[in-house]
Amino acid sequence: MQLLQHFLPDTQHIRLKHWHLNVADAHLQATVASTQTTASCPVCRSLSSRVHSRYQRTLQDLTLAQYRLTLQLKVRKFFCRNSACIRRIFTERIPKIAAPWARKTARLVQRLQSIGLALGGAAGTHLVEQLGYQACGSTLLNHLKQLPLPHFEVPKLLGVDDFAFRRGRQYGTILVDLEQHQPIALLGDRKAETLADWLLQHPGVEVLSRDRSKVYRSGMNQGAPNALQVADRFHLVQNLVETLEKVLSSYSAELKAIEQQQRPPATAPEVVIIRAKPTATAKAQARFQAAHGKRVEQQQQVKKLHQQQWSQIAIAQAVGVSVRTVRRYLRLPDLPATLPHRKSFGRSVLDPYKPMLLKWWNGGIRQPTLLVNLLQQQGYQGSERTLTRYISQLRQAQGLPTKPGHSPQSSVKVVDPQSPPLTARRASYLIVKRQENRARADQELMQQVVAQHPDLAIAVELADEFLRMLRQRQGEALEAWLMKALKSSFKPFQSFAAGLLDDYAAVKASMMSNVSNGPVEGLNNRLKLLKRQMYGRAGLELLSKRFILAS
Repeated sequence: MQLLQHFLPDTQHIRLKHWHLNVADAHLQATVASTQTTASCPVCRSLSSRVHSRYQRTLQDLTLAQYRLTLQLKVRKFFCRNSACIRRIFTERIPKIAAPWARKTARLVQRLQSIGLALGGAAGTHLVEQLGYQACGSTLLNHLKQLPLPHFEVPKLLGVDDFAFRRGRQYGTILVDLEQHQPIALLGDRKAETLADWLLQHPGVEVLSRDRSKVYRSGMNQGAPNALQVADRFHLVQNLVETLEKVLSSYSAELKAIEQQQRPPATAPEVVIIRAKPTATAKAQARFQAAHGKRVEQQQQVKKLHQQQWSQIAIAQAVGVSVRTVRRYLRLPDLPATLPHRKSFGRSVLDPYKPMLLKWWNGGIRQPTLLVNLLQQQGYQGSERTLTRYISQLRQAQGLPTKPGHSPQSSVKVVDPQSPPLTARRASYLIVKRQENRARADQELMQQVVAQHPDLAIAVELADEFLRMLRQRQGEALEAWLMKALKSSFKPFQSFAAGLLDDYAAVKASMMSNVSNGPVEGLNNRLKLLKRQMYGRAGLELLSKRFILAS
């Protein structure tokens, strides 16, 4: 009895009277009684010792080892001695044990709330069952809703970013204390008025960090006009990459020539260099191209009718698409006539093992099953079909039948350099990449880009100057760079500079201070994970509590 007394939730206000252990059901039932001599009225707070009656409450408690613990709590009802009180009879409260009308002890509710914060409803239910409790996913979420949001002090440095409830349809706003790296609030939308109202209700913010959103800029100007706005440097670099990609897309012939120069020459006439090719059949490629051609034609019709002042609903009915598709076609630039390769074109799980595979292949080992076994010993986790598809390319490069048979083995050696194509996207990424992080091959490639065409050299110089200002905090040189970009012959750089000039104060502040929106982006990623875990139950109230309280 004395040992079990120490396992009770509150050893001062209740005492153990007797217990019963059901080994078959793994259930421990303890009967306890209150030791309070007086009780406080929940309405008028007056003390009373006059007992009206007694009754018993059944409470589910934490498990002891593998045994479920249930408390049979005997409590009393008292007469209120205050004649002016509206409550004549009340039940004594033991807040450390359980809340009024609760079926679970307070410590069990706290345990369930912690599980709900960490895992949510569906995943939390599996852990609850393993721990021996009885609670479904809805119960976990209901306990979670009872938690209040923590009080916070208005931060001096506030980070703002948007997140999606439903991508493309409904968005919210996340507010983060950049000094503590802690989220403080989630707003139900990303309107300027909502952000302005929050800033007016919480005065004291001195620095506001944001992306290039004009909506947030307007809300900050309304809600905190005296605060310093700082544009996020990551988004500035991202805008620069997009600008470079638009510029370099007009020089595809020059990039193709540089790619040809980068290809390693064949050291002997018997060496054949193979290139990546689409894995889809010719029929499938034709089908994909036909579908892409239809989209190109639809976009041209949409833009032509839009220029003729047609409404979006009328355009959708005439072209045979939805209104949402019409908006997307009007927002997107002109689609290319030919279907572009996907971003992962040419990549394969076999890439890290190709040098070893070619060594075995050129050494005479040609059996696919044997090659798969050898590669699996080296850590290869792909399928045999992926390997046989690559082997067919090897045989075709050597002039052999694509299917293995009794054909004589060729003495022609095969080389696969695995160099990715030099596209506008890849070239843009190499330009903004720090010089100390570039490989030697990338440095040589950048030298060839600069030497290939004078316009490319100018574009690289403009990008390098902007990155230097951004990374070395040289905001005083921003105005001169803007004038240089506006006078350049590149329309994308002119548009980029015009956008920076429109947001001049925030852009210059990003080049003068160390304030970063990086913590906001990191917390935003965790918010996306929580939202996906909770599926359709991720409303603003519940999502805010899981996100903020767990942080």
